[in-house]
Amino acid sequence: AQLQEERKDHQDYILSWIHDVKVPIAGSRLIMENGAGKPAEVLIDKLEDELGKIDSYVEQALYYSRIDAFSQDYFITEVDLPAIAKDSVKKVAKLFIHKRIRPNLEEVTHSVSSDSKWLAYIVNQVVANALTYTGSGGTITFRSEESDAEKRLLIQDTGIGIPPEELGRVFDKGFTGSAGRTHHKSTGLGLYLAKQMALKLGHDLSITSAPGEGTTVTLHFPKVRRYNDLRG
Repeated sequence: AQLQEERKDHQDYILSWIHDVKVPIAGSRLIMENGAGKPAEVLIDKLEDELGKIDSYVEQALYYSRIDAFSQDYFITEVDLPAIAKDSVKKVAKLFIHKRIRPNLEEVTHSVSSDSKWLAYIVNQVVANALTYTGSGGTITFRSEESDAEKRLLIQDTGIGIPPEELGRVFDKGFTGSAGRTHHKSTGLGLYLAKQMALKLGHDLSITSAPGEGTTVTLHFPKVRRYNDLRG
């Protein structure tokens, strides 16, 4: 029964992914068809946006396919959180500029034990989500903290927030919530994948939010770790 369910999940994901990736492909065709007489710079800029969407979908599919074989695909080192935060902003710099959202990186200082590739993907998913639900002129703030038990990376946005009744479900597979339904087509896999990866690395993800007050996603890095316990 579990195998059948996993198979169905896999098929559902593939169908959803195909639907999603066709949207920017169709968008690219429209840009080319309607591009007569427009400056090349404008067309290139728009096409780059669509290619960026395709690239993010392909990356998501790659990580989705790897998650079951995780134990063979990670390497724990000391990872610099300021560098991870800076790279995540750089990756979607055009979106920050386009939406006039200000990234604040001044309060990130710590380094943590993690896999840099997987950690970067987790942070990228959280940032992509924050960008989607933060309006023009908002701010996304990165902050790191340390206590006796753990280090934390907090990513805080000034976006629309999440209703209390949906907060406990944001990491569920396929959950998009009311905001996802009204703002854009969403597979609801970004935060699900981020949470699963965090747990496999021995980290955790938590979220606090209120409608109209923004959202804070916290990545937890416990200090007492046994790397041998990491299992795919």
